[in-house]
Amino acid sequence: MKLSTFNKTLENKDKKGLIKEKPLLDLLNMKVEFKKELIVLKKLHESKKRQLELLEKIEEIDQFITTHKIQK
Repeated sequence: MKLSTFNKTLENKDKKGLIKEKPLLDLLNMKVEFKKELIVLKKLHESKKRQLELLEKIEEIDQFITTHKIQK
């Protein structure tokens, strides 16, 4: 899932609905990439602003997933 698609998806985060397997995996993969980047930044003690951005994005993904039912 591209970042722009992700942002459009999160714009509709107030709505509840179903999330299918492929988009869910894309979101989870994106979350993993954000966490990896966050870990590297924390180890190097760099870019506090970017760390906060990553934490916010991870939280948005978690919130989005919790408000939607997962279709298997």
